[in-house]
Amino acid sequence: MGKYIVRRLLQQIPILIGVSILLFSIFQLAPGSPLASFYADPNMTVEQMQKLEEAYGLNKSGPEQYLDYITNMVQGNFGSSIQLKQPVSKLIGERMWATFYIAFVSMILSLIIAIPIGVISATKQYSIFDTAGTVFALMGISIPAFFFALLLIKKFSIDIRWFPISGLVTPGRPLSFRTNFPDIFKHSILPLVVLGLTGAGSFMRYTRSSMLEVIRQDYIRTARAKGLKEKVVIYKHALRNALIPVITLLGASLPTLFSGALMTEMVFVLPGIGKLQHQAVLQRDYPLMMGINMFLAIFTLFGNLIADISYAFVDPRIRLD
Repeated sequence: MGKYIVRRLLQQIPILIGVSILLFSIFQLAPGSPLASFYADPNMTVEQMQKLEEAYGLNKSGPEQYLDYITNMVQGNFGSSIQLKQPVSKLIGERMWATFYIAFVSMILSLIIAIPIGVISATKQYSIFDTAGTVFALMGISIPAFFFALLLIKKFSIDIRWFPISGLVTPGRPLSFRTNFPDIFKHSILPLVVLGLTGAGSFMRYTRSSMLEVIRQDYIRTARAKGLKEKVVIYKHALRNALIPVITLLGASLPTLFSGALMTEMVFVLPGIGKLQHQAVLQRDYPLMMGINMFLAIFTLFGNLIADISYAFVDPRIRLD
């Protein structure tokens, strides 16, 4: 397995290079200048503008800027934010934990909801439960996360005031999971519900369709013919193989998961990467935008690698050689 992991990691290098070239080209072709806010200052002299361009390497050609960026990125330097005047890696590091917390807890919530519903819907096909589960899945797939978030805010934060309307912590309290987790959890309930329920729809549909295919296989009929209990047949023999497509979806859904988390962060004003990215877009802070997107690309590729490795644990027929 070690050789497989090393080989897959090496395979990600050209993908990352391609992603970086694409992102860098998009930002280069975007209208406006990242220094536009400085140029608007009437007190800014031509010499000062030139020094700013030299400081951020904007006086160089596009290929030269890209080579400088890649060289620095390999060394762990993602550049500095033009507007916030702080290292991009520091800004991302301060906010990544809030995004990870919301994204991963909501993903676990989605799986906890979706897998049991999908299994029961498959074993009781065309029943009332199956119909209700299908309706739930279609609603989760079709309702935009930001719209669902606004509905929950209106009902539970404004009308009955059960949960805070925004933020991840009460003002004045530390943003620390170790010392202030109850307050953080209370603030994060609505965002987690939004992402958990909207994300459960796809997982539920995949689990149901995969289970329907597996329970019709010959080895399932053989297990039943041996007199095994139905629960043993379903949850020990069928479910394990039915989860393989779900794991595939899990790896492929990481970009969607993070995009949903970023949008939810903006609605609930959470101090995560989504809010930072929105600020970077509004201010045309290209180094910060580039750093955030590269960070998400790296994490997505890493998530796909984890999903591939998970196949070997779910399906014993797969060998990672």
